[in-house]
Amino acid sequence: MADDSIVGAWELVSDSRVAIAIFTGSHYAFVGAAKDRRPSAGDQATPDEALEALNSCPALSGTYTVSGSRITQIRVANTRPNLSGRPAVVDYTIDGDILTSTGVSGGAAAPGAVDTWRRLPDSGAGSPLVGAWELVDDARQGVLIYTGAHYAVVQMQKERNLPKGDQYTPEEALEAISTSGSLAGTYSVSGNTVSAERIANLRPTFVGVTAVHEFAVEGDTLNLRGISGIPLGEATWRRVG
Repeated sequence: MADDSIVGAWELVSDSRVAIAIFTGSHYAFVGAAKDRRPSAGDQATPDEALEALNSCPALSGTYTVSGSRITQIRVANTRPNLSGRPAVVDYTIDGDILTSTGVSGGAAAPGAVDTWRRLPDSGAGSPLVGAWELVDDARQGVLIYTGAHYAVVQMQKERNLPKGDQYTPEEALEAISTSGSLAGTYSVSGNTVSAERIANLRPTFVGVTAVHEFAVEGDTLNLRGISGIPLGEATWRRVG
């Protein structure tokens, strides 16, 4: 059962990292990144740059449950293939607009690591995008969540190779970031166009680049078509929360 006090968007309070976590009543999406990440030197990341990008940007999305003071997050999508399917468990407390989380197992935070989060205001603008959406695709899976002002999305290919050892090689990291995508930040809507500003993104080169889509909402179906700052294909999402 969800705790209604968790529902909404939260921003990590940190000098060295940025992160946004969004919870609906049943789904969540989290994207984090180091503040000092370096963009790729060229148009495409090298294997070494990919390894740095992967290690400095944890991201996951899926469903979650709450039992007492413990959140168990089930991954639908994840930037790191070796963690796919593993639950991420944290303990938490909420005091006003401050959430404190303590890593337990399987998550971006190491066991015992404590993070502080500040609740982000919601514009309450009534955007038709608000809610949780699950990707409808034979080859990919993921979760996209909009509040009235913020969004977070993590998606990945369903078939991904695991690292052969305990740590990713640069070549394995390059494949890992090419088979997943994650970004989070603020957004605005003008007519049937949504412009998403990136606060955190798997690929450092795109931090600060606006991702622009055309969208159409029909019942519980959301269609997005990339216009600029994002792959130019189309994607279909189904409302799940």
